[in-house]
Amino acid sequence: MKDSKIPSYADFLKHSRNRPGSPFSEAEKILLHFDSESLNNNFFPSIYYVSDYIENSNCFRPFSTSHFLGYSCEFLVDTDILFFNRIRNREDMKIFDEQIFPDQMAFLSNRKREENVNYTFTTNFRIRNSDGSWSSVVQCTHYLFKENYRLPVASINSLTDLTYFKSDSKISHLIEKHEAGGEKTLIENRSYFLQNTEYILSKREIDVLKLASQGMGSKEIADRLNISINTINNHRRNMLMRSNCKNFLQLVDIAVKNGVL
Repeated sequence: MKDSKIPSYADFLKHSRNRPGSPFSEAEKILLHFDSESLNNNFFPSIYYVSDYIENSNCFRPFSTSHFLGYSCEFLVDTDILFFNRIRNREDMKIFDEQIFPDQMAFLSNRKREENVNYTFTTNFRIRNSDGSWSSVVQCTHYLFKENYRLPVASINSLTDLTYFKSDSKISHLIEKHEAGGEKTLIENRSYFLQNTEYILSKREIDVLKLASQGMGSKEIADRLNISINTINNHRRNMLMRSNCKNFLQLVDIAVKNGVL
């Protein structure tokens, strides 16, 4: 299959339902490999499932608890692949749809498939519980491909409730490389801004970022804002640290994409 461009997540799901191909038949076999004892002892409640993009279905591993976020296993097995999209926070879903998923597909398309090498993608978002309240969860995904398909046909996923550990709206995205023997390497760790920057940047930091994006150096910004150059440098360092950006160019790029600038 040849694709002219990398799609958004919504476009990918629509295309997958309409493309020819057989359902992914290995879902239940894959889920049997999860160690039930380790799942039962997991401090944070989790569920494990395989998404079949062609069949538009999820296959869940039976829960170690009776409910997850208020949803029973019996309820979830009857849901379609769009269920978690529908109960995900809209702002978080927009970022995943338009930025994170295309970034994931671009990353995979630029790498040759290697034997005994896998990549996992981890991101967090807010999700609506069955009672209407909100929880913070982290999702870890490994995409599965078939020969002659550039886009995935299925994915193995875990979803973990981190509500008591994380309460802000910052979205992080990690890419990890897994090799034979269990060796794991962090390839990328970046953050995505929401329209609401309350948890990411202060008003003064946004002022500094705007002036820096116009090409002004720290001394010029300090003179313009009538504060010390040490304060400006502290703002720069804190913004990079909290956003996990490697440099100011990356920070400005993310801020522009998300309407901060």
